[in-house]
Amino acid sequence: MDIAHPRQLTASRGAAALVGGWTRFIPLLAAVAGTAGLFFAVDALAPETRLHTLLWDRGFSQPLTVGLFFWGVGHILRRLVVHAGERRALDACRELRHGAVDRSELPGRLEVLTRLRDTLAGDVLYAVLSYFRSQRPTRDELLEAATQAVDRAHARVEDDYRPLTAAMWLLPLSGFLGTVVGMAGAIASFDGVITGVGDDLAALIPAVTGLAVAFDTTLLALALVVPLKLLEVGLEGRDKRLLERIERDLGAGYVQRLDLAGLAQQTPAEAALDRQAETVARIERSMQAIDTALAAVARRLEALPPIDGAVTELVQAARETRAALPRLQHELGALRRQGEQPLIVRREGAPARPRQPTRGYAVGPSTRLDLPEGETSTPYTMGDGDLESDDGPFGPER
Repeated sequence: MDIAHPRQLTASRGAAALVGGWTRFIPLLAAVAGTAGLFFAVDALAPETRLHTLLWDRGFSQPLTVGLFFWGVGHILRRLVVHAGERRALDACRELRHGAVDRSELPGRLEVLTRLRDTLAGDVLYAVLSYFRSQRPTRDELLEAATQAVDRAHARVEDDYRPLTAAMWLLPLSGFLGTVVGMAGAIASFDGVITGVGDDLAALIPAVTGLAVAFDTTLLALALVVPLKLLEVGLEGRDKRLLERIERDLGAGYVQRLDLAGLAQQTPAEAALDRQAETVARIERSMQAIDTALAAVARRLEALPPIDGAVTELVQAARETRAALPRLQHELGALRRQGEQPLIVRREGAPARPRQPTRGYAVGPSTRLDLPEGETSTPYTMGDGDLESDDGPFGPER
């Protein structure tokens, strides 16, 4: 049986077109076109009516309030269009899930579902059927996958309603803003009212006008938020019933009716293919990890400063050190020979009496011990950690 039937492909394309990204422009177009159309229509068809005064003579908050209303209406229109596409997608998915799950037919079914991934029904059924492509799932695993897909569908619907909820919150605030502006104008005109009301009642006009602005802006906002809320409640009921059908026909209800007996066992060829697929997947993950590591190393190398100058300095320092080695060796040899000579300390005016050290090293013959005037010294040698000397201030001669 050819799952990818032309009629099913056509239905999937039509459903995908109704839930496409172009629908996101509907609220903006509705806000601009609806606000401009209403104001110009009232100005052209009813210039001397109460509606004209309500819209044109009550300050800047009235166009803002009307724009928010039509923005909310645009989101309702968008949701109606998307809902129609979701129903088409649900019908197409119900045909695709008809019959038992056969691995030979999975590629054709998944090809059609790929075009429906942006729809709620297509995403749920794709999550269930794609589970059979590389695994032999139990019913509990399928139920978990279906439940997660249905939860994603609920979350997407809630996200679509957030702008509409925001519009209904902003509508009363826009009316209250106009109320504050009108009350402020009325209070500002009280000075003129107090001083001029005795002479002319026309002095009341600024205060009355400010109060009219305050009450009319609130009136318009409250009058527009009521139908918008009623439309939202009706639309939420439609979407709730749609999600229940998706869960029953494609989610947990569909998984409960699946016959998994023929899918529980693997043939040797299928087992070999699965092992090969797992090996390829591991290799791909390893290659990705290697690529990530190499990219990190490359970024670090790019961040390092140029090393040409540093290498040149190191080579020059090595050459200078090598050239200085003979001189250092000569000086070390001279120090070693000097250290092998005995230590001789002379008295002033007395001949030197050298004594050979028993162990250790001696200072050269030119070394003198300078003592304060009037004191004498005796030659000494150090050996075995002791101090040996003749008679003198260092002790008796031994």
